[in-house]
This record gives sequence, structure tokens and C-alpha cells, in this order.
Amino acid sequence: MNHIKKIFLCLLVTVLFSFNVLIAVERVLVSVAPYMEIVQEIGGDSIIVELMVPQGADSHNFEPTPKQIQEALSAKIWFCIGEAFEKKAEIALQSQNASLAICNLRQVLPAEDKDPHIWMSLKLMMKQAELIAKELETTLPEHRVAFKERLQILLGKLEALDHEIKNILKGKQGEVILVAHPAFGYFCRDYGLTQLSIEEEGKEPTAKRLTELLKEARRLKIKKIFLHTCCGHKGAALIAKELGAQLVTINSYSPHYFEMMLNIAHQFQEADL
Repeated sequence: MNHIKKIFLCLLVTVLFSFNVLIAVERVLVSVAPYMEIVQEIGGDSIIVELMVPQGADSHNFEPTPKQIQEALSAKIWFCIGEAFEKKAEIALQSQNASLAICNLRQVLPAEDKDPHIWMSLKLMMKQAELIAKELETTLPEHRVAFKERLQILLGKLEALDHEIKNILKGKQGEVILVAHPAFGYFCRDYGLTQLSIEEEGKEPTAKRLTELLKEARRLKIKKIFLHTCCGHKGAALIAKELGAQLVTINSYSPHYFEMMLNIAHQFQEADL
């Protein structure tokens, strides 16, 4: 009887161990929320995607707390985008977790391109998705086949969304979009729009710049000014008051990437209404 019990216990331990292996997931970090959906779509059930910059925070001025660094230590991969805070965070993380794989998604761009909002282009996101899949395959090779399959599905969805946005913005080429913060440059470039930013180099406009912007906005008959969720809007509010223009807030840091990009397209399509 004792022999049977021992066999049963051994079998039970084996089954439980196998089950734990099967359901084991790796923690993966992304710097900003729009990458959460993208990375999860490729990684599937084999990963849990977590966020470095909390939603609502400005990634350009973010400084991680010791607690946030500590919470990030068990991550397997970090997909970063070249924000200023990342260099200091990288040193802190790798000093305590030398095995952390760090993948800078900016490598898909030319070195001279300084716009940090690299998720705002579907064309660039397709390249970044391929880079994400490659890093996942290297770090978690046991799931390589699944990553490749999910990448192809994701690329198809991104291409379909790009086509849909082109249709939404058909006939809008050459139009100027007045924004409080220059977060939409890649988006505007992809679809033939021109971004005119009130903020310059992270600062609110000077009195001289405000006068110039007002003159230009009147000439263009601007009806809407688009605000960025994480930045100041003092200059935009002043211009809107002078013009009688509507202030429209766009969340360009949403974790729901496809929904966010589609919403931006619809908002810009209605910019002159």
C-alpha cells in the first residue's frame, strides 16, 4: 500500500510540475502603453506585458522611482523607445539583472530622426513588430513558431488598418493639423497631412510665437486644436480663445493601439468641421 502511495505521489508531483511549466509566463516590459497590445499580440499566452511609464504620466519627463525599478527587475525583456529616462533605468536594472534583454525599437529609424513618438506610424510599427518578434524568438526560443505565426497575423491587421485610415483621410492631403504638442508627426507624414505645433522643444510658445501662430491659424481657418493627453495646454487654450476654435483631446498613449489610431484618423478627418 505504501508503495502505491509513493507511486501516486510521484505521478502527482510530475503532473503538477508539467502543468506549471506549461502555464509559465515571462514578464516583458514596454516603456509606453501603445506597445502593450502590440507585444501581447505577438507573445500571446507565453508572456505578460507590463508598463514602465504609468498611464497619464509624461514619458518625456518621467523618472522611475526605486520601487518601480524594483518591480521591473524580474522582467525578461524590455522594449524601449529612446526616451531620456531609459538610460538611467537601464543602468539600474542591468546592475541587478544582468540577463535582462533590452531592445531599443528606435533602431528601425535613421539616427538623425529625433521624434520620440515612433508608435504613431503604422508603417514604422510594422517594422517594430518584426523587431519585437525577433527579440522574443531569441529570448524565448521554445515559442519561436508561435511568435512567427502571431507576427504574420499582426502584420496583416496593421496593413488592413493602414488601408482603412488611408480611406478615412482620402482627400485630406495637404491639410494642416494644429496640435498643442508635436506627437503626430509620423502619422501626418504617412497620410499627407502637415502638423503645426504650438509647443516647441517641450516648451510653451513665446509671445512672439503665439502671435505668429494666431496669424497662421486665421489664414488656415483652423477650427480645432488637438491636445496631447500628457502635456500642458496653456498656449493652445489662448489660441483657441482668440480663434473661437474647439479644443479636442486625443489620447496618444492608449494601450488599445488599433482603437487609438483609428480614433486619431477620424478626429483629423473632422478637423475642419
